[in-house]
Amino acid sequence: MKLFLSIWFALLAMIAPAAASPKLEFAARKGRVTVFAEDGLESLGRQMAESAEKTLGRISADLNGLPQPEKIEVRVVRDAKDLAAISPADRGAPPWAIGVAYPDLGIISVATRRNGQPSDPLATLRHELAHVALGAALPRAPHWLHEGFAYQHSAEWSRERYETLAGMAWIGSIIPLDQLDSSFPREELPAHRAYAESYDFVGYLARRGRWEDTDDDGNRWPFRRFLGEISRGATVNAAAITAFGRPIKLLFEEWRHDLGKRYMLAPLGLLGLGLWVLCGILLAFAWWRRKRQNRHRIAQWDLEDAARAERERAKSSQMIMAPPYVPWPGEDPLADEPPEDDPPSDPRLLN
Repeated sequence: MKLFLSIWFALLAMIAPAAASPKLEFAARKGRVTVFAEDGLESLGRQMAESAEKTLGRISADLNGLPQPEKIEVRVVRDAKDLAAISPADRGAPPWAIGVAYPDLGIISVATRRNGQPSDPLATLRHELAHVALGAALPRAPHWLHEGFAYQHSAEWSRERYETLAGMAWIGSIIPLDQLDSSFPREELPAHRAYAESYDFVGYLARRGRWEDTDDDGNRWPFRRFLGEISRGATVNAAAITAFGRPIKLLFEEWRHDLGKRYMLAPLGLLGLGLWVLCGILLAFAWWRRKRQNRHRIAQWDLEDAARAERERAKSSQMIMAPPYVPWPGEDPLADEPPEDDPPSDPRLLN
C-alpha cells in the first residue's frame, strides 16, 4: 500500500507542472515577429506584435549592415512564475525574471506581472528584443555591452539605479571594467552596481563622438562603427580604437570622470531643489496662517458688531419704557378736602 501511494504521489508531481503550464495560442504576426499569448491576452499580443516590428526597425539603425534575426517568436503569459514552463526545452528561466530572451533561438518570453505586481510588458519586450538583435549581430558580445545596449532601447528609468550611480560617484565604488562581466548577480537588481554601471557606460559610448567632444551632434555613428568592428571579429579594445580613437580602458576612465561631473553635483542640485521646496512650503504655511488669522479677525468683528447692536437695542428700550406704578403707603392727606370744582354753598345759609 505504501509503495502504491508513493508511486501515485510521484505521478501527481510529474503531472502537476504540465497541468499548471499555461496554454499559448496564436495571437498575431507582424513582419518577422509572431506572438503566442495565454488565453485572454490576445489583444495584448496583437499590440506587442505591432510594437515589436517598430522597435526592431529602430534597433536596426544601430546594427546597420550587420546580421539581424530572421524571425522572432514572442510568448506572453500573465504571471512570471510561468516563464520557466513556456521556455524552450532544457533552457528554463531565472526565478526573478519578468522577461527572458534566448538570442540563439530567436525566442522571447514576457510576463505581465511578478509577485502580484503589474509590469510594463511593452518595455520588457523592447529590452528583450534588443538582446535578441544584438545576439544575432554580435554572438560574442560581453555581458556589460549586452545589458547596456538593451537598456539603450528600452529606457527603463529607475530611482534606485540613479541613487546607485550617485553613490558610486561619491564613494568611488566603481567596478573595474575587466571585472564587470563577473560582477553581475544571480538576480537582476535595479540598484546593483554591475547593471547600473553597464547601462550608464554604454549610454556614454552611444553619446560620444569620434573624439572626446562635448559638441557631438549625437548621430551615434562612432558607436555603430564600434559594434560593427566587434561583429567583424575585432576585440572590444581594437574596435574602440578604430571607432573612438582610444582604447576601451581610457574610454572607461573618460566615463568615470563624466559620471563624477554629473553625479558629484547632484546632491548640491538636490539641496537647492530642497531649499526651493522648503521655501514653497513655508510660503504656503504663511499664506494659510494669514488666511486663518483673517477668518478669526472677521469672526471677532462679527461678534463685536452683534454685541454692540444688542447694547443699542437695550438702550433704546430703556428710553421709551414707562416707570412702574408704586402705590402710596399711607393715608391721602387730600382725601377730606372738597374738590376744587364743587360750587359754593348757598349764601342764605350763612345768615
